[in-house]
Order: sequence, then C-alpha cells, then structure tokens
Amino acid sequence: MSQRQAWLERIANVKATKRIPIIAEIKPSSPSAGQLLKERSIEDIVDAYVTGGAACISVVTGRWFGGELDMLARVAKLTSLPLLRKDLIVNLDQIKKSIDYGANAVLLTKKVLQPSHLEKMIDLCLSLQVTPFIEVATEEEIASLPSYQQTIIGIANRDIARKEMDLDSGLKSFSLIAGAKGKAGALISASGISTSLEANVLYAAGFDGLLVGTSLLQAQDPLIALQKLSTKIPAAIPEPALA
Repeated sequence: MSQRQAWLERIANVKATKRIPIIAEIKPSSPSAGQLLKERSIEDIVDAYVTGGAACISVVTGRWFGGELDMLARVAKLTSLPLLRKDLIVNLDQIKKSIDYGANAVLLTKKVLQPSHLEKMIDLCLSLQVTPFIEVATEEEIASLPSYQQTIIGIANRDIARKEMDLDSGLKSFSLIAGAKGKAGALISASGISTSLEANVLYAAGFDGLLVGTSLLQAQDPLIALQKLSTKIPAAIPEPALA
C-alpha cells in the first residue's frame, strides 16, 4: 500500500470536486442498532467505501462497538485513504500503536481529557505526524479548545455517556459551528446523519465534511448510500439560523 494520504489535504481535494467529503465509518455493532456488518466482510465494506468515493475512513476499535485493533490493520492493507482510529485515546502508547496498525489520525475526546492533557496529546500527535481528530459536543468544550490549524474538530451529535443515542436527528451541531470556526483546519459533523438532505444542510451550514457510520452500514448497498450522501443537491439550501 502506498503512503497514506494526509487528512486535511484529502478533505480539501474532495471539496474541490464539488462533492461533500464523507468520512465513512466501519464498526461491527452499535448499542442502539445491533449488529452492523452481518454477513459482509471488512474487505466488502472497504471496497464499497473506496469505490463510492469516501474522503477518509474511520475504524472503530472501541469495545463498546465490537471493535478491535486487528480490524484497523486489515483496513490499512486495503486502502491508502486517510484512516482514523476511533477509540478512547488517552496516552502516547495508544498513539504509537495506532500508527503501527495503520492509522494516521486518532480520536481525542474532549469530554474525557483535561485541558492540559488534551494539549499534550495534540502536541504528541503532531510530533508523530498524526492528525488529532478532536471530538466535542458542547459550547463549553469548544470554548476551552486551543487553536491548531493542523487538527480536525468533530462536533458530535451524540452524548458519549449514552453511547450511540443520536440527538436531534443528527442536526444538533448547528448551534456550535460559530464557536468552532477558525480553531482547526477542518470542521466535521459526526453521527446521526442518514439522508442526503441532512448531509446537504450540514454542509451548507459550514461543515467541511461529515462522519457517517450506522446509516451506511445499515444500507442495503453502502456504496450507493455513500454516493447519495456525498452528492450536492443542485438547489441552493439556505443556511439554518444558528441558535
């Protein structure tokens, strides 16, 4: 496999093609949706995501979702797309192991990291050429974030304390856009996105891309579902009023 593509560059390149960048997620199960892979293999899903035009791929290695590190290694052998290890990452050893298994981005969850430790983790990631994907869910979490243009901020439409329970049909994050703008190289809306209309409204509101997992994996054909989500609706969609 050739050298893995850089996250921010890949997102920008997909935007330049007039498509919505989709970070397509792989996870075996969801507490709310049950088993997601079913009879399909990791290879089947990766092929659908790559062929369908995914900007990047997120691999959930957390046990809540039936994930494991070996799954990340399998995905890394199949594609050179940017890969996110999605788990509760809290120390240097986990970052290094993520690299060893093929990821070039890791999830840093603001809710579980003290401000000084989060900054340390960001600096460690950048020193190792790993993109920090910082997940936030509230105005308070965003306000306390440092500004790093080499990072990605993911605004979650779910509460990690309630695991996979989606909030407000995946559109909770509108009110948080303004506070996050300018604090990172890209702003991503994550979780609870299932329709092309939702994807287009979120993109029009100012997100640089979307992280989508459950709805793609529940689709009869993830490739077609991904293509629909990444297609911009021709009619202009007005930006929703920010709460």
